[in-house]
Amino acid sequence: MREYAVYRHGWSEENQRPEQGLPEKMCVARIVAASAEEACRLAAVNVSLAPGQHLSAEPADQIDAKVNNLALKAEALERIDEGEGGAP
Repeated sequence: MREYAVYRHGWSEENQRPEQGLPEKMCVARIVAASAEEACRLAAVNVSLAPGQHLSAEPADQIDAKVNNLALKAEALERIDEGEGGAP
């Protein structure tokens, strides 16, 4: 079993409005499941879907690694801007 991040794709006036700043692909659940397909089936029980919307799932550990990497890059840039890094 693995943890998956489940995403809803597609804007809708019912649940995912672009004018509210919501993205077209939005994480709506984290589910422990045997596969991405199973994670989508399990999430569909609690996640609303409007016509034209669908779910997808990606391994959560991969998503977390990307987010952590972006945070480290941002922290490194802040330190450079503050004069703490880089060549003299």
